[in-house]
Amino acid sequence: MPGLIRDGKYEYPYLGLSSDELGLAEIEALGLNTYTGAYVIDVVPGGPADQAGIRAGETPTSIQGRNAGGDLITALDGQPVNSFDELLSYLVTNKSPGDTVVLTVLRDGQPVDVTVTLGTRP
Repeated sequence: MPGLIRDGKYEYPYLGLSSDELGLAEIEALGLNTYTGAYVIDVVPGGPADQAGIRAGETPTSIQGRNAGGDLITALDGQPVNSFDELLSYLVTNKSPGDTVVLTVLRDGQPVDVTVTLGTRP
């Protein structure tokens, strides 16, 4: 709110990736072993997530539009992530463009911490 009053606009923090809710069939097709988190479906080329090395799936599955092998975001700054909406809510409430966040992702079944510098949503 202070930035909106001061500047007359609000700049949203931006990761540059997309995710979607996954059903049981998708979770099984993607080979995931958990039902919570934000599965990375797409990464914007040149965006903050891409620059940090976040991966979208590239291996086709039996589910149209869902490729296996992508990162599953399970935590953000040490806080569990249950869904993409939860991740976005945390960013909008607590972060600004230029801030860094640590995403904990499951990559090939192993947890990996990735530091991302947030951009401004286009």
